[in-house]
Amino acid sequence: MPNADIFTVTIDPAIPDYDAKNTRLAGKASHTYDEHNLDCYASHQRDVYTLDDGTKCSSAYICNHIMTEDPPKKDPPKSIRKTKVSFSSRTVEVEQQVPSIQKFTLVDPYDAFHNIFDDINGPQCNSYAYPIGDSCTIKFDDCNFVDPEGYAANSTANALGSLLTESTGREISKNVKDWTTGHNSRFGVTYNHRKFTYPQNGQVTIYTALSDNPDSITPQSWLHYEIECQKSSFCGKACHGLASAALAVGKHPEIPWVNTLGIIFGGVCTQCA
Repeated sequence: MPNADIFTVTIDPAIPDYDAKNTRLAGKASHTYDEHNLDCYASHQRDVYTLDDGTKCSSAYICNHIMTEDPPKKDPPKSIRKTKVSFSSRTVEVEQQVPSIQKFTLVDPYDAFHNIFDDINGPQCNSYAYPIGDSCTIKFDDCNFVDPEGYAANSTANALGSLLTESTGREISKNVKDWTTGHNSRFGVTYNHRKFTYPQNGQVTIYTALSDNPDSITPQSWLHYEIECQKSSFCGKACHGLASAALAVGKHPEIPWVNTLGIIFGGVCTQCA
């Protein structure tokens, strides 16, 4: 062509004219100044166009982009943020006995979990052992607050720590067991007892999933705690109810740190080993 355009056509002459009964393309065409191929279909007609000089033109094949338009582009899958809560069925009891004239010094579970905010060190935890009473300590032994989705480490740490404190800590505190024992007729001494029952360990994990495959989740950030006591743990039900408390928190996305967690799900009690 005069503009140096090169037009290339590949046609199968055995393909009949395109109509409702025959929707097969007869071939493809391409040229230098169009990066997309043209679709060609047979259309044998006389006098389909008249030139300025009166010459009548007939057609044999028509090539254009109309026949097979590019499929609509799909939006890329969106990232869904989820947070899973899980606790061990291994149970520890943190207990204190004091004479009735003394006050309890046992650490409240809310305050026990609130130690996380002293333990956070940038994108990780210091893993200090914090005494909580009855020769027991709580340690935040495995933390990762680096968030590939762009959330600041302090924002992620605050969200995970707040979930443990505001749901788990408050729920364990609410289920405190208090009782009084002993009466010595000679000295008139009674003792007050207080007991908190904890899952020995637990973890909250932020995952991401894609909207086109929500069951495929990838861990991003997490916070794990472990309680260590001189006395042995046992298989119990301390984890029951804690998951529900955590899931209930997810119903308040207006709270900034809850919004950081996304969809709270799971609530797993792991089996006793």
